[in-house]
Amino acid sequence: MARATKTTLKGITLRGNVYQARLTIPKDARDSLGLTEFTQSLETSDFKVAATRGEICIRGWKRKISSARGIHSPISEAMLWKEDLDKANQTHLPQDEYDYPIEQDLLIDRIYDIEAKEGYEKAKAFSDTAQGVTLPSNSFVETYMATRNVNSRSAQQEETRITYGTHKFPVFPINKQQVNQWAASLLQQYKHGTAKSIINNNAQYYQYLLDMGHLDPDLTNPFKDVRLSNGGGRKNGSDSKRIPWTANQVTHLIEACTEKGDADLLNITLLAAHTGARVEELATLLVSSIHLNATIPYFGITKSKTKAGLRDVPIHPYIQPLLKKMVSQSTNEYLFSNLTVTGHMERSSAISKRFGRLKTRLGYGQNQVFHSFRHTAMTMFEQADVPENI
Repeated sequence: MARATKTTLKGITLRGNVYQARLTIPKDARDSLGLTEFTQSLETSDFKVAATRGEICIRGWKRKISSARGIHSPISEAMLWKEDLDKANQTHLPQDEYDYPIEQDLLIDRIYDIEAKEGYEKAKAFSDTAQGVTLPSNSFVETYMATRNVNSRSAQQEETRITYGTHKFPVFPINKQQVNQWAASLLQQYKHGTAKSIINNNAQYYQYLLDMGHLDPDLTNPFKDVRLSNGGGRKNGSDSKRIPWTANQVTHLIEACTEKGDADLLNITLLAAHTGARVEELATLLVSSIHLNATIPYFGITKSKTKAGLRDVPIHPYIQPLLKKMVSQSTNEYLFSNLTVTGHMERSSAISKRFGRLKTRLGYGQNQVFHSFRHTAMTMFEQADVPENI
């Protein structure tokens, strides 16, 4: 049996032999629009033609309702127009050079309406966005971030740095000179490395916009190869180079942890002092990675900042009893089973801050941090004539 042809569609009705589009206006928008409903003859008795024309009318009416309600900003409305226009251009089959989608006529009417009410500059900005000449710079940040295969903390940092750029440049495209001037100003606010990271993250986002066709692919990326003066960057009051803990300072820290009664802080400090492992490496150390019965007892680092950081670490005899006790008392897969886990799934953040507060209270400065234990270990290896690659 032949399938029945659909002859009804929400918002499109047959009046006599001609279809018309209708849309009831919500009560909260009626005063602004001065109407209770929109109606428009579609001037056809062909249902397929009516469906196409009706959909265009209804989308336009919904934009007017949203505008009356104050839901859409001018930029977001322009982006909706651009989306409709792009879609129409993809499906429209022009009969000649003067044949273009009906959306183009509707857009021109809207631009004239904006010019009459708000002036030429507002109308031109709206037109440029709707027709893809310019792009609100923050339009695709969320979409771009969804493509990034990084941990949540790194993703948040990247998005924040990109936001610095989109706040500085609300509309793309921009030119190299503008970025160079911004880069110079960043060096007055941030350290050289931070300023460079901000520029690089914005370069990646801008390249994504070019690659995806959101900006003209023939444009160059103004964030690429920006030169930051090596002498630039905000300076700290003192040299920020980290220095190792001395043996006496390590003893001082251990005594303070013991006095404080913070078992996890004491244990992670002891392990760092005897291994030089990073705080996140120790905080994520698995019980299954500890091999106390091996010929040379060791533990395996399975999560590290770099690939080179994935390694086996010999266990010093002094901390073997401690590790044995911690393994037996662990209540989950981790050696440090009671650490607070952040929203970014970081296990080391809270205990790292506790260490920072403790060492500051003891009078140690910014140059000595938890990471300084790595420098301590390297210094002791050098003093013992142990080659770095052993």
